Amino acid sequence: MGKMFTPVYTISNKALNEIAEIESIRTNVAGSRILPERTVELHYRATVEQVHSSTSIEGNPLTLKQVDSVLKGRGLTRHAYAETEVRNYKDALDFIDKRKRDSKPLEYDDLLTLHRLAMRGLLADEKTGALRKGMVYIVDQDDKVKYTGPQARYVQKKLEGLVAWQKTAIGSVHPCLAAAILHYQLATIHPFADGNGRTARLATMLYLGICGYDFNGSIVLDSYYAQERGEYYIALHECQGERYREGNDLTPWVDYFITGFLSSAKILWAEVAIMAAFQQPLAQKQINRDDADILNYACQFGSISLSEAEGILPGMSRRTLQRRLAVLVESGYLVKTGAARSVRYDWIQGK
Repeated sequence: MGKMFTPVYTISNKALNEIAEIESIRTNVAGSRILPERTVELHYRATVEQVHSSTSIEGNPLTLKQVDSVLKGRGLTRHAYAETEVRNYKDALDFIDKRKRDSKPLEYDDLLTLHRLAMRGLLADEKTGALRKGMVYIVDQDDKVKYTGPQARYVQKKLEGLVAWQKTAIGSVHPCLAAAILHYQLATIHPFADGNGRTARLATMLYLGICGYDFNGSIVLDSYYAQERGEYYIALHECQGERYREGNDLTPWVDYFITGFLSSAKILWAEVAIMAAFQQPLAQKQINRDDADILNYACQFGSISLSEAEGILPGMSRRTLQRRLAVLVESGYLVKTGAARSVRYDWIQGK
């Protein structure tokens, strides 16, 4: 058994405030009244989005609609490798759905299983579900080495130490914080020949599921990383440094992760609120984090004006906001009322 991993980080006031907001959203989602069939739909939508986002981070070219098609059994023929990535990731998510019901802490073998499921048919058989045997390097677009992982002979002990730590974290460290650290450390150990990023993201979801903090499998964290893939890698590398070293301050990564978790929770709550209002299938249009902020405000206060939208999204131009609001009206989420300077956008339940 390896020496237990001991993370170094500070919980910033920003992170504390965001965790409090996540807790509030979690309570709202848990208390929402959605028909059972809508819950199933929400989970399926989350699965498709998660498969699409996580594989796209690694360069998978399939669109969200194509991923949906593959998962429904309709192959695309010209993208065999990409289709295998998609099906594999879905298999790994299915494993998570079953495994989290055990309520047993995440184990070392779970990490190997997740990797094997995600990389089956993409790596040589002897490399799937098996630790790497050589050194590993992360390079940039110019093939310049940005990060060097630990030597292969230390990998198993470091994974065992991480697994030991996360067991102690259950009940003593907030699930969002523990998930952030698990994600970071797995990506930093880089234990496999390939597929480390997707395995780290899958293990994060398994940990949250075991803790009962995955919003019933409907929260999608990977879309936040996929939307700004550069920021995702920057946040990791900022704490990693040039080579593996324990004792680095993980606070910047923790802050990044918690902000992403809150963004994802807001999007989920907007979708849940819409479902509760309509009690019918959601529109096919994806809701992004800006849409979620607008809809959450409109849901809370009954309506939103253009100037109020400017207040909650100060970095967006007035013209862009007008377009966003128009799209939300066109999609049936909001209703435009009034004229000229008195225009408001009413939450749909207020019609």
